[in-house]
Amino acid sequence: MKRNHCLQTYVTAQVDDWIRAQARERGVSSSIVVGDCIHDAWLRDMEADLRTPATDPVRQNIFITVALDALLTYHPETDLRERVVDAYQRRLARLGLVAPRPAGGDHGE
Repeated sequence: MKRNHCLQTYVTAQVDDWIRAQARERGVSSSIVVGDCIHDAWLRDMEADLRTPATDPVRQNIFITVALDALLTYHPETDLRERVVDAYQRRLARLGLVAPRPAGGDHGE
């Protein structure tokens, strides 16, 4: 039979409150909540070790951002960058991820 190991730690009152609330919400012990959090962090760390630069989503996003910036910088339509930024802001606002930009720009007047 597999035997789990016991760890002991101290946390802030806010973390303790969160753990207890999670345990109540899930109907499990605080120990299970803490164990699940540690296990999830361990899995993320192990998966990160297995990623190559080509498959790492953070690196992919950075590459895409740099590539798009270069394409917009040297595109013959000089207003294309502003149109892309405007479309991006509209999409974020539609998804509720940011507040819409004020009309007329933000010149601080």
